[in-house]
Amino acid sequence: MNPEPLETLTDLMCHLGIQVLLFDETYEQIEQIDYGFRKKMLKDFDYQMIADSMRQHLQAGVYYSFQDDLTLQYFFFRFPKEAESVAGGQVLCLGPVFFHPMSQGNAFVIFEKYDIPSRYHQDFLEFFNRIPLFHPYEYWNQIIVFFLSRCGFSLKFSQIDIRTVKQFPSMDYHFFNPETSDVAFHSIAERYTWENKMINAVSTGNTQEALDAHYHFRQFRLIPRVPDPVRNQKNLMFTLNTLLRKAVEKAHIHPFHIDNLSRQFAIEIESSCTMEFLDSLPSTMIRKYCMLVNNYSRLSNSALIRTCLDYIDFHYNSELSLASLAAMNYVSPPYLSTQFKKETGITVTDYINQTRIRQSLLLLNASHYSIGEIAAQCGFSDANYFTRIFKKLLGKTPTAYRNEIQA
Repeated sequence: MNPEPLETLTDLMCHLGIQVLLFDETYEQIEQIDYGFRKKMLKDFDYQMIADSMRQHLQAGVYYSFQDDLTLQYFFFRFPKEAESVAGGQVLCLGPVFFHPMSQGNAFVIFEKYDIPSRYHQDFLEFFNRIPLFHPYEYWNQIIVFFLSRCGFSLKFSQIDIRTVKQFPSMDYHFFNPETSDVAFHSIAERYTWENKMINAVSTGNTQEALDAHYHFRQFRLIPRVPDPVRNQKNLMFTLNTLLRKAVEKAHIHPFHIDNLSRQFAIEIESSCTMEFLDSLPSTMIRKYCMLVNNYSRLSNSALIRTCLDYIDFHYNSELSLASLAAMNYVSPPYLSTQFKKETGITVTDYINQTRIRQSLLLLNASHYSIGEIAAQCGFSDANYFTRIFKKLLGKTPTAYRNEIQA
């Protein structure tokens, strides 16, 4: 057996927020198969009956699909005896997972079928909403079969159906714990934990951490507030936009930049018409808000340098100099020069030029102005000086840059 594909599969599942369990002969972590949900909800629930069924009925080399009485999907693979030591266990368990969101209608079908008291409905709904969602089903099987086959296994497939093949006993929901369950309480708290991780990552400009946290946060699906799914998703996107806007405020970004980006997304959200577009929007929003932090964060700067940086950003097309900025802030030019270099790592003149060149890129990409006109609009009084600075920073002339993007 080649263990590397199994390790990659495990990493992939964990990244997607999908539980991976590797059982040895003791099935010690069997209670985690449903995150301990039935233990919390049912009095004296015996997880060992599940472990016993798995010991008895799972055959080596067979890839099993199983849907339990709560319609949660699981996938099992029992390793051949000779591969157990390399794999680190006997049975690989992936799940629970949904391939379609659990609607309130489907949830109430389960409530009625098992006569679940109404005081526990919220616990069940929160539990369903924290189950990872993966679609489509066909892609899932392709991924799992690909990695297991790369491990060196020749797979057989079997579907376990609790309605016809009584291998995994159905759960009895007539014996609930008498105490009030805390499933909903902890589920909501965990959702807020991931939300805060996302906010903190965005506030520091850490794009990958923010995207990872948002993926886990999205696994806790919220009960629809309105019947129209598009309107409901728009409302969620407006909420996300507000969260991200407040997150980047922590980085001491000027409100002008924040408002510009927030307004763009608000217009984009309201004008969108499809769920597909709205579902793809969060990653774009997170990336752009993180870029805002990386480009405009003033968190590490003193009030003096923050004022100078913001002034340059908003008045790049005016006459700017070390002397004028020093006079505006009532400090000496040598003091400002030393402090600016200490906090930013570059000189005032270099920052002015970098800001102007950054603005020139927008005009070179989106306008038909001449090089001389672009130089003037970006604060360069001399087109030749503009070209010289542009080539110094980007390694090519403005004309060459424009020709490349228009090719």
